[in-house]
Amino acid sequence: MRILQIKHLPGNFPYNSTRWFGARGHEVRAVQLCRGEEPPEPQSQDAIIVYGGYMSAYDDQGHPWIREELGYLEACLKAEVPILGICLGSQLLARLLGARVYKSDRPEFGFHQIRLVQAGRDHPGLGPLATGPGGTFLALEWHNDAWDLPGGAQLLASSETWPNQAFSYGEKVLAIQFHLEFIRDHMVGAVAENPEGIPRGPGCEDPAAFLADQGRFDELGRNMARLLEGFLAP
Repeated sequence: MRILQIKHLPGNFPYNSTRWFGARGHEVRAVQLCRGEEPPEPQSQDAIIVYGGYMSAYDDQGHPWIREELGYLEACLKAEVPILGICLGSQLLARLLGARVYKSDRPEFGFHQIRLVQAGRDHPGLGPLATGPGGTFLALEWHNDAWDLPGGAQLLASSETWPNQAFSYGEKVLAIQFHLEFIRDHMVGAVAENPEGIPRGPGCEDPAAFLADQGRFDELGRNMARLLEGFLAP
């Protein structure tokens, strides 16, 4: 498969999906529209993954490239290319589909249990993750912003802190507010680089506490593999 990864973070933070793609022989390309890089034609790709970033999806003044990226994602939708949006990626998709994206009064940071609703258990990408009691699985959160459910979208998952954690739109779009792609080294670097962006509040762990447990990052990797296996299946 030809998979385009749209990234927004400075530096070369690794993701746990890299080894998964390599083991399956997928042709993976990365592009940063936020740095003026030109993306390929949507029709040339089999899937798009839009990763997270520190910026807000509604901050057009601070980040003029956001409108260009929204235009590219709209072209991908029209070309019916499968799109997986993660955190900022999910917020950009929600905005593109007409929903409100805004600063949350209940930010989340650290490891959380995500609970799938019935539509989520039936979803080919998220359903395989429901290995915990009541259709739950482990994910990592880092978001100050949130989205309302777009019209025509299907809510798939919630957490105790924030109700809107994942949605699908048709058969080609999956948007998740949480992260499964992070490895520990990534988070160590991201926390050191952007300490002022770390959310605070009842739904937030202390960075030292969640970075200490490698076992939870291993579980994230297994969940990311399950998601990709289902989402990218023919």
